[in-house]
Amino acid sequence: MHDLAHIAGKYDTDKAVHTSYLRNYENYFDGLRADAVRLLELGIKEGGSLYLWRDYFERGLVIGLDVEAVRLDDPTGRIRTYQGMQQDTQLLDRIARENAPDGFDIIIDDCAHIGVLARASFWHLFERHLKPGGVYVIEDWGTGYWDSWLDGVTYRRGRKELNPALYRLTRIIARAQQHTFVGRLPLAGWLLSRVKALVVGAQYCSHNYGMVGFVKELIDELGAADITHPQRGVGAPRTSKFRELRISPSHLFIIKS
Repeated sequence: MHDLAHIAGKYDTDKAVHTSYLRNYENYFDGLRADAVRLLELGIKEGGSLYLWRDYFERGLVIGLDVEAVRLDDPTGRIRTYQGMQQDTQLLDRIARENAPDGFDIIIDDCAHIGVLARASFWHLFERHLKPGGVYVIEDWGTGYWDSWLDGVTYRRGRKELNPALYRLTRIIARAQQHTFVGRLPLAGWLLSRVKALVVGAQYCSHNYGMVGFVKELIDELGAADITHPQRGVGAPRTSKFRELRISPSHLFIIKS
């Protein structure tokens, strides 16, 4: 069997030029090659990537969605295409019902690369139509750093050196929060918490726009067990819906728990 790079070179797909993407896909998908996988890709342009997945997964059913109509010549009958928007949850439900009623094994978002749209399709598909242990891939999340992109914003480099004064102030506030006197005064505790958030936040330069902001929301989900810690967190204790989240340059993989 040929590797992904060899197959990608045969078709009109930008995945052929993203060699790091292909290596990542090989690492995650090699063990699935012989399986009858159900794969959904959002954003397919001319459809070259669907040929790539059809050849790589020789028993797989490959589904593509794009805002433009895409018609492909596929004598195997293992490629199916749909036209529509990635945030159209009714359409996503229909695609899943017609092609993967038991859930998709792999979902790839190579669509609009707009944070709010990627988030809408992610949570709908991840929670309803991705199998446990399934892989959800997000491509090109780095668009959030581009001011020329619809929801991108230019990155502003901040100070990375330790600010001793702010660090000392953080320690003072943290000690005050632990004082029994503060525990008897809810308003004082709330005020200290807000002040600490401002002081700590001022010590970091964090970019939270577009796809980058969406990715950071996914990191929050990965931290669900700490967010809901019985003694230190908020809300009902729960573990993350993610078994694994791997971030590499402009490429992200999530394994469903």
